[in-house]
Amino acid sequence: MNDTAAEKTGFGTFAGVFTPSILTILGVILYLRVGWVVGNVGLLGALLIVGLAHLISLTTGFSVASIATNRTVRTGGAYFMISRSLGPAAGAALGIPLYLAQAISVTFYIIGFTESLSQLAPSLDPRILGSVTCVALGLISYRSAATAIRVQYFVMAAIGLSLVSIFMGGSPNPPAGISWWNTGGASFAEVFAVFFPAVTGIMAGVSLSGDLKDPRRSLPIGTIAAILVGMVIYVSLPIWLALNYDSQTLTSRLDVVWLVSRIPALIYVGIWGATLSSALGSFLAAPRTLQALARDRIGFSIFARGHGPNNEPRLGLILTFVLAEAGILLGSLDMIAPILTMFFLATYGVTNLAFGLEQWASSPNFRPAFRVPSWVGLLGALACFYVMSIINLLAMLVALLICLGIYLTAKRRLLDTTYGDARHGLWSALVLTSLQQLRRTRFHGLNWRPHLVVLAGNLAKRSYLLELGSAIVQDRGMVTYLHLLKGTVAQEASRRREILKVLEHQFIEDYPHVFCRVDIVDDVYRGAVSSVMGQGLGVMEPNTVILGWLTKPERAGAYARMLGDLLNLDRSLLVVHFDPERGYGMGRRIDIWWRGLRSNGALMLMLAFLLNSHERFHHASIRVITAVEEERQQSEAEARLQDILLKSRLDITSRVLLRNHRPIHEIMREESRESDLALVGLQLPRSPEEAAGFVEQYARILESLPTTILVGSAPSFVGTPVLFDEE
Repeated sequence: MNDTAAEKTGFGTFAGVFTPSILTILGVILYLRVGWVVGNVGLLGALLIVGLAHLISLTTGFSVASIATNRTVRTGGAYFMISRSLGPAAGAALGIPLYLAQAISVTFYIIGFTESLSQLAPSLDPRILGSVTCVALGLISYRSAATAIRVQYFVMAAIGLSLVSIFMGGSPNPPAGISWWNTGGASFAEVFAVFFPAVTGIMAGVSLSGDLKDPRRSLPIGTIAAILVGMVIYVSLPIWLALNYDSQTLTSRLDVVWLVSRIPALIYVGIWGATLSSALGSFLAAPRTLQALARDRIGFSIFARGHGPNNEPRLGLILTFVLAEAGILLGSLDMIAPILTMFFLATYGVTNLAFGLEQWASSPNFRPAFRVPSWVGLLGALACFYVMSIINLLAMLVALLICLGIYLTAKRRLLDTTYGDARHGLWSALVLTSLQQLRRTRFHGLNWRPHLVVLAGNLAKRSYLLELGSAIVQDRGMVTYLHLLKGTVAQEASRRREILKVLEHQFIEDYPHVFCRVDIVDDVYRGAVSSVMGQGLGVMEPNTVILGWLTKPERAGAYARMLGDLLNLDRSLLVVHFDPERGYGMGRRIDIWWRGLRSNGALMLMLAFLLNSHERFHHASIRVITAVEEERQQSEAEARLQDILLKSRLDITSRVLLRNHRPIHEIMREESRESDLALVGLQLPRSPEEAAGFVEQYARILESLPTTILVGSAPSFVGTPVLFDEE
């Protein structure tokens, strides 16, 4: 059935939201456990538990109201809202536990019903009675939601009469004083875990969102009204019971509401109505959550099918019946309550978090009619996770691990799925906030990390540049791959879009940490300078450029000018001469040809360290090599190098050679011929006239070396704070 039809034939606020919510709130805990709560922790402890539970439910109600008034909430309730706010993977991580919680809720309420009947007929087997009840409620739900909703009107009247009977009654022998705080019974956390399912009824109405005429209007009004009415009753009843009975009676007599009631028979009517209606509400909610999961390709698609004019999820209802029946045969009220508490706390926590993050991100598409500050949702989320931790930290960790496992599995299956959710806005807001904070924070040399621009041109021909950049940066900085198209915008605009689309797809698969950009330039060398200058955002500018060594000596002047301009822009240079036969070799040895710490030496040491921490060069030995003219200089140079390497805490060996009047390129060829990678300092020509000689000089050196990186430090790069402890 389409959504328009659903809105025309759906339920209103009172029938579709308030009624199922308040009847689930006023359930088994109200009649069978409120007295036990007061007896164990005292009146003050009970009111604190009620207050904390309603803080969570009220913040969740506000979050639900805000999300519901921003966009149409369809079948799936809480799952639908979370998946459309935080994405399909997050929705799956909470939607599956939510479905299980709703299915177990059926068990919980039916066991509460059979427990009350056992006082009238102790000989009845509660499992048989519970199974019969489960079948009856399943058949009512199978018929249609409308039938179940009509039944709930009679239940509400029965609960109202039972409450009147309770507050009109009293004890013939009230205690002399009120016990405000008890410590001899169950712990605060244990009592809270048993009580909390009392306030989980707010999701009963939310889960019927796909059956409402106007979810945007009905969900906020009906949900918050049910929470407030329930809170008044749950605050009043502990006070009334504490005034009439002492702690021992309240702890030992689970039938205390019968004792205090003016007409005890009405309590049976009320508790039967409350438990059965709550079970019925869960019978309606759980299959709809499962149906929404199946529609989003999470779980078995067979459960997405609906039946009849209202698209009833009957297959999901059958599965829910099976799970509920299994729980009836295995469980007890006090055992199931803490499990329910964990599942619902996780759902409420993430619902609050989803709202709080959406409101904080301030995305233009988040414009709820019911406006609440973001801190309300974040406070509710914090309260949920805190309460989970104090109830049972191990159970909380297990629940979170299960949710994480579902999240990671769903993320792989639904990689390309998006609902226009808040994730993009959240990341954008986080990036913007981080950039603003970085701008306010003064940069220190200790905080240096490589942010690279890779000028690789054709990726198929120069993928070695991208491999090197990835090995240097890893997770420590940013890498931007820059592809330049020579021509005009009019000629190359469509080609630019095609190349960018191909690169984006390829990078997401092979280089997920690399960003790509395609620029159109009229001249490659001048365009490279302009494109690098335009890279970055705010303080997140690139500080290093990786590019290949010149292949056309006739362009030496333009090439040297480009390198000089990049250095003047305060970018360090890594110019790579790649040996296509050897590549990066086996990654076993890296040589640094040393001319001093200030002559690019600090940056070369940092690069060697970064490469050594990458898997390709992880087992490489690193040598710092220098040559001196005279033998007396050899020991001095060795001592200086040893001192530098010791202070830098780098696992690097040093080697000082005698030149013996040999050309430096011969020494380098002899010493590094077995190495896999060499780092050599880059000295640019002082004038355009020297460009040809500059290229010729380095070409002579490079032809005798393995794959080599010519390293030129940016003027602002100060390596000493990064390498050495400040004194």
